Amino acid sequence: MKEKIVSLCAALAVSFAALALPVEWQFPRDGNCHEGMAFSDGITGVLVWGGGDTLKITVGRGDLWDHRGGYPWTSEQSYTNIVSAVNSGDAKRLYSLFKKVTPAGEPRNPFLVSLGRVVVKMPGAKLQSGQLDPKTGLAEITVLSKGKEKKLELAMAKSPRAFAVKFPEGLEVSVDSIPALETPIVKAALGKLGYSSVERIVPLKKIEGGFYMPLPADTAVMLRWEMRRETLLVGTSRGEKRLEFPDDCTFAAVRSASLAQWKAFWDEGASVNVPDPVLQRIFDYGMYRFGAMTDPDGVPAGLQGPWLEDDKLVPWNGDYHFNINVQECYSPAYRGGHFKHLIPLFKMVLSWKARLADNARKFAGVDGYVLPHSVDDRGTCIGGFWTGTIDHASTAWVASMMFRYVKYSGDKKFLKDHAYEFMAGAMRVYRAMMEEKGGKLSIPLGPSPEWGASDVKKAVGRDPSFQLAAAHRLAEDLIAASEILGVKADPMWLDVVKRLPPYTADESGIMLFKGQRFVDSHRHHSHMAGFYPFDTIDMADKKNQRVIESTYGTWVARGTGQWTGWCVPWASILYTHAARPRAAVYMLKAWYEFYCDEGYGSHHNAVFHGFTEWTGGRDVMQMDGMCAAVTAVMELLVHDVNGKTHYFRGCPESWKEVSFKNIRLADGRKVSGSRVNGVPTVSVSSAP
Repeated sequence: MKEKIVSLCAALAVSFAALALPVEWQFPRDGNCHEGMAFSDGITGVLVWGGGDTLKITVGRGDLWDHRGGYPWTSEQSYTNIVSAVNSGDAKRLYSLFKKVTPAGEPRNPFLVSLGRVVVKMPGAKLQSGQLDPKTGLAEITVLSKGKEKKLELAMAKSPRAFAVKFPEGLEVSVDSIPALETPIVKAALGKLGYSSVERIVPLKKIEGGFYMPLPADTAVMLRWEMRRETLLVGTSRGEKRLEFPDDCTFAAVRSASLAQWKAFWDEGASVNVPDPVLQRIFDYGMYRFGAMTDPDGVPAGLQGPWLEDDKLVPWNGDYHFNINVQECYSPAYRGGHFKHLIPLFKMVLSWKARLADNARKFAGVDGYVLPHSVDDRGTCIGGFWTGTIDHASTAWVASMMFRYVKYSGDKKFLKDHAYEFMAGAMRVYRAMMEEKGGKLSIPLGPSPEWGASDVKKAVGRDPSFQLAAAHRLAEDLIAASEILGVKADPMWLDVVKRLPPYTADESGIMLFKGQRFVDSHRHHSHMAGFYPFDTIDMADKKNQRVIESTYGTWVARGTGQWTGWCVPWASILYTHAARPRAAVYMLKAWYEFYCDEGYGSHHNAVFHGFTEWTGGRDVMQMDGMCAAVTAVMELLVHDVNGKTHYFRGCPESWKEVSFKNIRLADGRKVSGSRVNGVPTVSVSSAP
């Protein structure tokens, strides 16, 4: 049935249930910290878990980097040298280009440092259950003490920057802290890298504790807790020997600040009402955690955001991974209407321009920008994986994120002052990589992310479909950006759109690159990026129908056996954009069932067997899967394919009532809508 579209000024009543159900926990939750209730002020992350009479509060910081190590780009790592070594099969020469000798006592790469834990003992009590309201950021935990149920109240806010727990009267409480550096795994690893013992806080008049930890080459960190009557306050700081909570930092103050903060967040952003409680929880709790870890007054979010383990090293160094992971972490900002949450990320990337320009000169011999796929918060390459280092789609994808922000937010000043030049610089590198071949443009060599690992023969090839799609997206965005700014588009961009193939394909569908069909289950759906996220393949064009059907058919046939958590929501969106709603919903439910633990922690590997061979992953939490799932829920309701907006196309017919509010269109306008018994009604705002 054709959708009915009206403007808000028509005062159309849109059915919508604005209240979210609290997310519930059952205790004990003591498998690991990621089973816990999550809080953050955008800098400090808190996970609350435990069992019996013990409440564990794991504390981390998203900016706690040890900046030593890393792989600087060298003049030997030119695209010409890399292509020559690959074409000649000279693996020794290729690996020597990326070889690095790490001095003893220093890390090979920069890494995020685990901080510590606050432990609360409540003798005679037992943790029972808990719940957190994503709309307010407030939580409570029920304990059984002397045969009676009592409530602990929990809250966190960015002003004041404190996590607070209010205990009921009459409950006996003792508090202590455990530095990560004193746990066996962390101590063994960091002790070799110049870390010494922490300095414990000596209690003054008030009941307090915590520690001060120097870093070998970076600013020291402090974790401090303080008991004020029935309230426990926990906070962190950098560079201070003494962290003081303001005199007016009471539980009531933190609670009030949390209410105001989250009301503003939800008022400005999207909400959904779907008939499936699993998908509803995915959206509500996932959007809450996205908002917490990407707060505009915080630090940019890496793979884990600020929620770092306190008893082991942070997986993957806690890096910024730009070949899918950062993009997924920030994806809810667009449809969700939280544009300012993108700004810290963009500011960070733009602060690296000198380094990225140096990379481009050494790699491609042009003035431009090259962003390796894995870096720390200073843009230092976290190396060891050469195909990722040369994956220029990472740069193009970030440039695409910037332009998408401009389209959604209408921020032309950001386009003029920052994004346009960054986009153009990325495009100059792509063009320098291309060559003329049979009247067409061609990319002689490039990777399809994570395919073939580091195998010289299998990991790279001519005209990778992922790189072609990224280059087309970048060129088309630059042309559109020029129109917005009222300037003439570079003829080179027009030539790329005209003469660069949109993908590489044969009868099996889209290939990874020339000579490499999609022959195995693989976690990175990069060869299908022309469908999503880059949207560069016209899915309505009859000329593309055979390759589209073949691509999806081959992909389905290869199965999910090598999938990891972050790729499952991506698969859901690929199904949505192909108008396959049952498969789209199934993928989201599969992600929840297999990749989330009992405390809703979002994991890289499957927590349970049966869906993939990548299992046993309770210790590797990543926020990309959770945030991508939030985006995938919104895509079920509203999405664009080749410039056309579709409503409810990802919603199965069995959903008799579904609605949404304030989802953003690609031009920034807000849209709200409902579908009742198959009849859709949509209301679009008249202006962004």
